[in-house]
Amino acid sequence: MISVVIPSFFSSALLEERIKEIKNSFEIIIIENSRDFNLKKKLETKYKNVKVVIPDKNIGYPAAFNLGISLSINQYIFLSQPDVKLIDNCLEKLSELVKKFDDFTIITPYDIGNKDYSNYEIYKNYPKFKKNEYQLEQVDLVDLTWLINKKNFNKNDYFDENFFLYFEAYDFARRLTKKNKKIFISKKINTFHIGSSSHDKNLQHYATLTRCWHYNWSKIYYFKKHFGNLYALRKSLVILYKLIIKISKNSIFYNKKNLVYLVAELRGLLSSMFNQPSNYRPYEKVIKN
Repeated sequence: MISVVIPSFFSSALLEERIKEIKNSFEIIIIENSRDFNLKKKLETKYKNVKVVIPDKNIGYPAAFNLGISLSINQYIFLSQPDVKLIDNCLEKLSELVKKFDDFTIITPYDIGNKDYSNYEIYKNYPKFKKNEYQLEQVDLVDLTWLINKKNFNKNDYFDENFFLYFEAYDFARRLTKKNKKIFISKKINTFHIGSSSHDKNLQHYATLTRCWHYNWSKIYYFKKHFGNLYALRKSLVILYKLIIKISKNSIFYNKKNLVYLVAELRGLLSSMFNQPSNYRPYEKVIKN
């Protein structure tokens, strides 16, 4: 059987939608990062297969996934997100798949939500399946959701909790493939990513600030980790140059809104360049209030 893990951050409405897409025979673990105790009481009372875990603080996506993995009781763990719809009996199909095939570490449904974005990437030539009713294809990277097979997974494979947002999937996949652990996409099993909708719309400004800061921080940290400090420095200087130009232009025309976000990008970049932790949390005041 499969356990489902979903991190949540001001995602109450979307969570109920996701729970209704999942049959009550599946264990559901929600890591509630916005510390909404009323949500915990509501969901655990209404749905007997749901457990809501509230950390002491907002621990971000990678740490939330790791916590959910450690708490799950089943061999297979499906990591997902509040803004990813599980369509056409997605989990039931995955349950049938693993009865027939378990030579994998990760399998991910193919996402049909965005024609311009693919939730998988292939860098190598992998052997093709002859009989393949689920259209399984071995790949190097998958994103948005991950079905983990605990049999081929250990604590050294967990997500890197230095990431808070962005590039954790790239790092996760890169480490697994280096160990020759198999990652697959299934094109016959699907999800639908709504996109940038996992939080309350009233918090859009804070969400944008968070993305701007953490995208650059995570990108440079990822480069350092996998390609070395010199490579990361070269990439950092290119980003820094472009940001200085953008900030200068927006300062001349005093586009205050753009400047706020560009400064967040700059701060995230500099923090990563100088080995500072990914500790930017503009939501903190909102949670405390």
